[in-house]
Amino acid sequence: MAQVPRLLEIEANTHQRLDEAHRMQWLGEVAALKESLRHIAEKKNKADRLRRQAAQGEIGTHALG
Repeated sequence: MAQVPRLLEIEANTHQRLDEAHRMQWLGEVAALKESLRHIAEKKNKADRLRRQAAQGEIGTHALG
């Protein structure tokens, strides 16, 4: 979960690069950057799921006590 801030930084940078690629009409780069953004989104979703699971586990542990 500590990786989320880094993922957000990478995502912002990738969006900037994608904007440039669109302006320059670098179609291959546009496709590659869109794929990168898809992978970043998957990693963010996974981190969010893990965070929620950890929170539920903590709540469940407190409920037992």
